[in-house]
Amino acid sequence: MPMFVRTLAAKAVLILIAFLSTFAAVPALAQQVATTQDQINQQLLERIQELEKEVQQLKGQSSVPAVAPAPAPAPAPVADTPEVNEVAPRLHLDVFGDVGVQGYNHVPSTFEFGSLDLFMNARLSDKFSALGEVLFIAQSDNTVGLDIERLWLQYRPSNYFIASIGRYHTWVGYYNSHYNKAEYLETTTDRPFVYAFDDQGGVLPMQEIGVSITGRIPSGRLGLNYVLELGNGRAWGGTAEPVQNYQDANNSKSINGGLFMRPDQLRGLQMGFSLRYDNLTVPGPPVAETIATSHVVFDNGKYEILNEGVLVRHVEPTGPVFTTSAFYTQWSRAFGRYRPYFRYEYFNAPSDDPVYMYASANEYAPLAVTGFIGRLNGASLGIRYDATENVALKFQYDRFSMRDLATENGLTAQVAFTF
Repeated sequence: MPMFVRTLAAKAVLILIAFLSTFAAVPALAQQVATTQDQINQQLLERIQELEKEVQQLKGQSSVPAVAPAPAPAPAPVADTPEVNEVAPRLHLDVFGDVGVQGYNHVPSTFEFGSLDLFMNARLSDKFSALGEVLFIAQSDNTVGLDIERLWLQYRPSNYFIASIGRYHTWVGYYNSHYNKAEYLETTTDRPFVYAFDDQGGVLPMQEIGVSITGRIPSGRLGLNYVLELGNGRAWGGTAEPVQNYQDANNSKSINGGLFMRPDQLRGLQMGFSLRYDNLTVPGPPVAETIATSHVVFDNGKYEILNEGVLVRHVEPTGPVFTTSAFYTQWSRAFGRYRPYFRYEYFNAPSDDPVYMYASANEYAPLAVTGFIGRLNGASLGIRYDATENVALKFQYDRFSMRDLATENGLTAQVAFTF
């Protein structure tokens, strides 16, 4: 056999042996791979079972303890709020006061105590309420007098009928029915000359003992209201008390009626009039008194425009007719806490009027400011500053001309407050 044939046969034998060896090893390798895969699958199955057990344990727990929340921050300190001015479950009390300094041409400048006003009101039931106002006021002889300013019981079954009995402020004009004794409630340092209180030298009946009935009139958007008053009237002469608190000097009673409207179209506007009749007891013959007033005012909190006119007629049984006329106009506008204001007023009464010539001589301003009954006219210019919700500072300059007397100039600084 040739040499290359033997070589080729030997190589074929070697290839066959290698092939057979490889073929024989495949089952063993496959078996090894299968064994390894089975182990991996078993491990994965065991891990899945462990995870399922953990999930079941978590689901089986009734509650999961929560992390305690962080403590809430301490509240910021709050200023003490004023307590409600309630001295009894149904009684409320407001206190007003004013002090100041004043100087006029004809009198020494002086610090002055104005008044201390205790204002009480109570709701007794759904239909009944009560009001009381006690006033401590400085007198011209430097004493402090006590005055029961108002005291009445009110019955209010509806807004169309409101009846009050006792001592009340008369509905003679807008100013007297809108502003009580407290200076804090007024823009200016004082009342218009014609509306000064009659127990302090004023010329109109500002207070009364009797019955007052008021209420709405069905009128749609016109906002009509009526007022009816029946009282003792007043007395004049010497040191007589104008308000007849206990005993009427005569059988005649004062009668006062009025109408006013507050239209819905213009909030803050009020227009109205009043007419009062009374027979006065004075030294000498009795005097029939008729007082007519009218007003147009606008007050919406920012703007204040007050306009009023007054006509007083005194008639003796056999004597002449005495007529007194007066008016005032007052304008102001708020600029934040500041409210500048201007007022012009006019008053003209006959010097020989049988009623005014007997004005009480032991009381003070406003008649004591002029020292006479006659013509007075002039202007007041001032500013009010509300330092807080309960404290007001006022500065006012007055300049008045009077019949046959020198012109008066005066300055007033006032602190009015409530608590």
